[in-house]
Amino acid sequence: MNRRLVIMRHAHSSKDDPHLVDHDRPLDERGLRDSPSVAKEILKRGWKPNHIFVSSSLRTIQTLENLGPELSVIPKSIEERLYLSSLETLLSIVESIPGNTTQMIISHNPGCEMLLEKLSGELEIMPTASVALMMERNGKWNLLDLIRPNNLG
Repeated sequence: MNRRLVIMRHAHSSKDDPHLVDHDRPLDERGLRDSPSVAKEILKRGWKPNHIFVSSSLRTIQTLENLGPELSVIPKSIEERLYLSSLETLLSIVESIPGNTTQMIISHNPGCEMLLEKLSGELEIMPTASVALMMERNGKWNLLDLIRPNNLG
């Protein structure tokens, strides 16, 4: 059974309004610029997901909406439990992924980095709008690539 997982950290968000609670922070100009270029790279590499799990925070939902029409129309689950989620919560989502599918999680750090390290054994830094492409074969997850917006043309 092969499963593929796209782990995306939300795009860069604004901290300009000190009255907003963290959950309600929107994307800033950089976040609005980075997420479409990352989406193009995901599609170019053939990693279009079958389903997207997205945190309920404004910045993760805006990241999803800003990925473009081809990704924003994919079936999705807005998950309150992904906001400030524990590693156990993230792993429970991964365990629910059916075989021979590609699923995507759009969430936050430190959860994205912890999940990547737990599954692959590799410690990687995931700046905002970064995407880890993971594949499971025979029960073992491998990090195939890490897309960072500052490395894209």
